[in-house]
Amino acid sequence: MSLQAYRDARAREKRADILSAASSLFAERGFAQVSTAALAEEAGVSTATLYRYFADKESLFVAVIDSLVADVIQQMADLPRASDDRLRELAFRYANLLCDPIVVGIIRSVVADRQSTSAFRDSLESHGNEIFANEFDVEIRALLSAHDSDELDLAHQASIELRGALEHVTLLPELLFHEHLAEEELKGVVEQTLISWRRRWLGEQGSST
Repeated sequence: MSLQAYRDARAREKRADILSAASSLFAERGFAQVSTAALAEEAGVSTATLYRYFADKESLFVAVIDSLVADVIQQMADLPRASDDRLRELAFRYANLLCDPIVVGIIRSVVADRQSTSAFRDSLESHGNEIFANEFDVEIRALLSAHDSDELDLAHQASIELRGALEHVTLLPELLFHEHLAEEELKGVVEQTLISWRRRWLGEQGSST
């Protein structure tokens, strides 16, 4: 390994360490209660090193969110286009992410944090709304096209509706009532959500298969 390759590998490791530490601390304490000094200490780096990778705490927070969904997006990209139902697979992966304790903790911390500037909260909300939007839009547009649907131009609206329904049955119970769905329960509510969505947008009856 060349010296440059070694340095690049070490840089990736340090960035990953910072993201991992930030994920845990933000979920446990909330955004406002976590200092950059605490983040650096948890990650085992200096504050100067932390700032070398992230301009400020806000950009680190956004990077944490991105890192939480990156694997799921990559997994979807790796699925063959001939997969029987890519939308179902995407819905299940999205629902699992929404039930992840780190994700729930981070979202709860944002909801509870009244000290952050409105600009940051608005930016984070906008950023959050964009997560998975393209993945859902692509799969839904393909489905509507395959069904020769007159609703093709409303694919984005159909995508928003499905994502919102999935959030309603997975994330809201976690946030409001601390109700965590077991794996089989999660599969059941996601399946029922897909059935309802398909009935509305694709005119399908009964099973979503």
